[in-house]
Amino acid sequence: MHSILSSRCGLAFAAITLTVSLSAQTTVNVSCAADNTLYQTLTGDASNGAGVGLFVGLNAFGSVRRAVLRFNVAATVPAGAKILSAQLTLNCVQSTVALPLPITGHRLTQSWGEGTSVASGGGGGGGLATTGDATWLHRFWPGSLWTNLGGDFAATPSFTASMVPIGSFTSIRSEAAAADVQSWLDTPATNFGWLLKTDELLASTAHRIDSRESAGQKPLLAVTYMLPGQNGTWGIGCPVGAGFFTTTWVGAPIGGATVQIAKTAATPLSIGADFFTLALDPLGTPLLPGCTLYLPFAQVIPGAAFLTNAVGAGSSPFVIPTGFPGYLINCQAAVIENNPLGFVISNAALTVLQ
Repeated sequence: MHSILSSRCGLAFAAITLTVSLSAQTTVNVSCAADNTLYQTLTGDASNGAGVGLFVGLNAFGSVRRAVLRFNVAATVPAGAKILSAQLTLNCVQSTVALPLPITGHRLTQSWGEGTSVASGGGGGGGLATTGDATWLHRFWPGSLWTNLGGDFAATPSFTASMVPIGSFTSIRSEAAAADVQSWLDTPATNFGWLLKTDELLASTAHRIDSRESAGQKPLLAVTYMLPGQNGTWGIGCPVGAGFFTTTWVGAPIGGATVQIAKTAATPLSIGADFFTLALDPLGTPLLPGCTLYLPFAQVIPGAAFLTNAVGAGSSPFVIPTGFPGYLINCQAAVIENNPLGFVISNAALTVLQ
């Protein structure tokens, strides 16, 4: 696939104006399907399946609380979609610290349950687990156990967030979070959700977050996706003069068709080149203030060269490879300019093959 993409980029020197095919990505909000808190106890009989709060951090005695959440992605996002971004938004209603606390979200590797337990009082101590509840020891109380105490999850976090003492907060975009949601869409049977935890080093760091049963702001997963046959863009290109260097796909991404990769507001009368990946880094890597690389650097495939005209416009043709429906192809263009980098880069132009 890599050799096909790099070899089929032609050379063009004139600006073009064509009709863009079905375009733009879609963002949907996916409601939480299940959530619970894992309370660290010796007996493993504490839970809060139907309670209005989720707990993350350590209580005053150093006992750990971890939250688990699952979102029914396949019921909201169309099959065959390519996930560009996934961000989790939560609402903290109570905490024991005055400053934001870093938390991490980890992909769970086993199924778990949400029973009818309700924690009394503020909820920080949990309630007596009911049938099917997840606890510190159990995936489903009272029978099925976690392999590891406190949940079975990937050691490497899929995303990070700064959990504020009070109010709403959103996870930082990451390629791993988008990959998790993509896998849950493609294979719903593997959707066990995420586990939220802190570094679990300091006592009295517990936060209470609105659960899906709360009357407040429920957990919400914002998912951005594209469908086969669509073109889109991501991010903003480097500033050039009074504008921003912009790249767009022009034409329907049908196997065997020749489409154009159009550039506008680039450095005038310069030379540039296209670069491709089959994955998107939703957060991106800043190269200079206002200049961000959205292509995962280790996966970059060099493409064709092009020239820009007196107004910074240019174009290069691209032959869509056949036999790869559903592939997401991302392109950023780089043009030579006199700055510390020696070049400027565009936004990311996205297309999903039909």
